[in-house]
Amino acid sequence: MGIRKLSRKDYLNILETILFIDFLKGLSVTLRNLLRKPITTEYPREKLTPPKRFRGAHGHFVWDGTEPDSLKAIEKFMSFEKGKSRCVACYMCQTACPMPTLFRIEAVQLPDGRKKVVRFDMNLLNCLFCGLCVDACPVGCLTMTDLYELAGYSRRDEVLNMEKLEAFGIDYKNRRGDEPDRIWPRDEEREKLWGKIEWSG
Repeated sequence: MGIRKLSRKDYLNILETILFIDFLKGLSVTLRNLLRKPITTEYPREKLTPPKRFRGAHGHFVWDGTEPDSLKAIEKFMSFEKGKSRCVACYMCQTACPMPTLFRIEAVQLPDGRKKVVRFDMNLLNCLFCGLCVDACPVGCLTMTDLYELAGYSRRDEVLNMEKLEAFGIDYKNRRGDEPDRIWPRDEEREKLWGKIEWSG
């Protein structure tokens, strides 16, 4: 069976060929949007607040009295300080991670038999920002914040140690802890990008 060559008359009729109907249809879309206000965000002068579910830089929630019951159950086995990370060094985040070498976690056993986390480093240069580590954390310690400006002048700037993770977690909880888990925190920002949504039903 040979290859059939298409000519112009195979898919356009005479009127469409003469009046450039397809061209005018495309041009009508262009003209319709020509005078509309652009939706481009002029970053960095203009910044949108990411949704609460945004996967930005990681953070650690700290021991502050709002711990889940799963953490309170093992409190007697761990050494926690108020305002410090509530990580239990279970290594579940590292186990769930597709790139487990980005974690450096160390814990020591104290003379009273309790465990204390002394090191938790994350190398964001290896991170996929998939959120699997956050999902795997059994005590709700690890979170992903809305911080996305992570550029640095050296590779060591991309390594988050425990102090940075605690600071990011505290900042994130103070700013957005009581906010409902919505895709867009403010309707005005969503409407700016996508227009007003008419709900059906």
